[in-house]
Amino acid sequence: MGKNNKKKNRKKNGRWLPPEGASAYFSSASDYEFKMKHPIGYPFLVALGMIALLLPFVIYSIVLLPLDIDSYWLIVGLAACFIIGIGLFNFVAIIIKQYLGHLVSLLSFIIGGLLLLISLIQMGIV
Repeated sequence: MGKNNKKKNRKKNGRWLPPEGASAYFSSASDYEFKMKHPIGYPFLVALGMIALLLPFVIYSIVLLPLDIDSYWLIVGLAACFIIGIGLFNFVAIIIKQYLGHLVSLLSFIIGGLLLLISLIQMGIV
């Protein structure tokens, strides 16, 4: 019966908003069940999550380090990459059923993308 209620709530809400009780995802015990069911896959998933979170940061650093730019706007760009990484990490969270909704991903990409664009414009790259 509880499962049907979850499905009804999910259909009403869609996947746009975080599910009810999503704050529990941020506790250390939140993925314990997945970890117990998939002891080999869990470390792979953690690695995949870290790659998704840090990949924009690494790409940004690789592209801009050779340019030898000395500007505070680099920090804004790094923060923007981290925000974009949060959106990518949210997709990895689908695997362990901890997806925070389309809105979190969409806002991460929009806000991060705008901040990244502003920082590149201010540094004279774009």
